[in-house]
Amino acid sequence: MKNVISFVFVLFCCGGLDAKPRVKVFPVSCARVWKAVETVANGKDYSSSMLDDKRMKASLVTGHGAWTGKRTMYLSLQGSGDSCSVSVEGIFSGLAHNDKGDLFKRIEEGLLIGNQENRQ
Repeated sequence: MKNVISFVFVLFCCGGLDAKPRVKVFPVSCARVWKAVETVANGKDYSSSMLDDKRMKASLVTGHGAWTGKRTMYLSLQGSGDSCSVSVEGIFSGLAHNDKGDLFKRIEEGLLIGNQENRQ
């Protein structure tokens, strides 16, 4: 019983370990990345979003159930030329979720779709 209580305590205390920003650099302009972010934000994966086109910042809310709760992520873009750094901040989302990683995957998919549309 003591081990179980200790384990639960560690989970609660270490819950914020994933709260630090996660950064990924894309080898395209921030304008192209922002278009992908807009596509992702308007998709089915986020219950609400706020986009600041001028500053290229966004907040996205994910999590829909009573078990997971709603979780907000904050995204910002910085870069010049053909390089764009995307920073995503948010609190730890649980053992079954990878909110930041999922968001980066969706942005990559949005960039691929944008590339295919530009070729046609």
